[in-house]
Amino acid sequence: MQGLIDDRLHRYALAGVGILVTWLLYRTILRKQHPPLFPGPKGLPFIGNAHQLGKNQWLQYTEWHRKFGPVYSLNFAGQPVVVVGTAKAAADLMERRSAIYSDRPRFIMATEILTGGMNLAFARYGDRWKRMRRAAHEALSIKAAENYTNLQEKETIHLLHGLLHEKGRIDPQLRRTAAATVLSVVYSYPPIKMNDPLVNKVEHYVERMLKAALPGNYLVDIFPWMMHIPTQLARWKREGYAWFKKDTDMFLGLVEDVKAGLEDGSRSNCFLARLLDPSNACELNKVEIAWLAGMMFGAGAEAISATLSFFMLAMVLYPRVQEKLRAEIEGVTGGERFPTFNEVKDLPYLNAVIKETLRWRPMGPLAVPHRSIQDDVYEGHFIPAGTLIFPNVWAIHHDENVYPNPDEFKPERHLKGDGVSSVSFPNTKDHGHLTYGLGRRYVASLPSLHGYVMMWQFIRSCIGYTVANNSLKLNAARIVFAFNINPAVDAQGRKIFPDPNDLLDEGLAVRPMPFDCLIAPRSKRHAEMIDAAFAQSS
Repeated sequence: MQGLIDDRLHRYALAGVGILVTWLLYRTILRKQHPPLFPGPKGLPFIGNAHQLGKNQWLQYTEWHRKFGPVYSLNFAGQPVVVVGTAKAAADLMERRSAIYSDRPRFIMATEILTGGMNLAFARYGDRWKRMRRAAHEALSIKAAENYTNLQEKETIHLLHGLLHEKGRIDPQLRRTAAATVLSVVYSYPPIKMNDPLVNKVEHYVERMLKAALPGNYLVDIFPWMMHIPTQLARWKREGYAWFKKDTDMFLGLVEDVKAGLEDGSRSNCFLARLLDPSNACELNKVEIAWLAGMMFGAGAEAISATLSFFMLAMVLYPRVQEKLRAEIEGVTGGERFPTFNEVKDLPYLNAVIKETLRWRPMGPLAVPHRSIQDDVYEGHFIPAGTLIFPNVWAIHHDENVYPNPDEFKPERHLKGDGVSSVSFPNTKDHGHLTYGLGRRYVASLPSLHGYVMMWQFIRSCIGYTVANNSLKLNAARIVFAFNINPAVDAQGRKIFPDPNDLLDEGLAVRPMPFDCLIAPRSKRHAEMIDAAFAQSS
């Protein structure tokens, strides 16, 4: 009996050695057939660089750029990864070779479990993606966004009123106003107060989604075989499916609220109303409509609140910018009334301030990864099919060759010498930054006998960027018009300057760590204007 066991162990050992030798031979032959991979940090056997992931990943990635160059490679337990740290390299791959690099990786936890495959930002190509993308574009196009500016103007007054009367840290105020703005645009939701239960629920949904989408936070995204573990034995699967059901019920309830409001006249034109309009024929079922609206609300609220927080941080740290911006705004209002959206939408310095805010501290320092669909060679290095491409937006925005003194908040870098004409930065689609994403979603169908049959459709990098940009411009203009924003002071009267590098890591998104500052109305008349406008809008 012992001899039989020894014989089996001997055969298993020989088989293991054979597999190892075969794998090494394959790797050797593969290297001879193709150019070398991009260099990168050395990892451990089997798991590669997966153990080196953690919080503030964009900083670690940026540090590796300094050592290995603008493009380098990683290995996540056998999954090849290429990290891109310049706008040129990002555009070369995801724009100029978009037919190869516009697929999405398989986000198992974020897409398949937590959102049931209905998260448009992370979804891979398919019939549902096409239908949801088409419906979202029609309801959030540049022309459609004009229908929401009245709602956005009204909500800015509520923010000013909160900043005037509710003392304390500004972060809760900005979170509330961002949520209220997007709620009104998406659902025609009535004005909300601090700590609204619905906002808290959606914020928790966004938090789960952002953390789940960050590589390394769930092992199943590194080891997909874990999906075969029975649900009763995998707590992460049980909890994920339970949250999907809870979130679906929440979003379906909001759809029913809007339907009832449209019938009794308590709700007006909004994103969801457009989806529900039979004449639009958006081809989405009830659950898909609910999730599309819910996703737009969650993503929009996070993007606007985080960017407004960075704007306020810049105003505290750069008083010269604040004064220059205020002078431009008063130039169109005479200082006698709140600026309207039509008055501020094309102001050169305001546009430059918003662009610089999005560049200086991008709320998404790592863009959503792309995935290559076929082998490719770039700059003499091999990129195998199935490689994940990580655009390191933080490194791109802090490229000293493009943005001299990148840590300085300098809106003038976006304007030519005349102070009016915009500077066009290469490979940024005239945005001056890549916070709103990059690449075109050209995608491939399944391979056929004749190779890949390319099926492609161009979409904007960020569907709701016009609505978000409009909200940022309007809030920034009215805050600076109404208030002086200064650093907080300690007991000895010394100014307390917040650290611009003290960031709250929320997964794929970041925001400033909550900070104190002094926000005071510029005069008694400005305070009275806020109260009067608030009373009229309530």
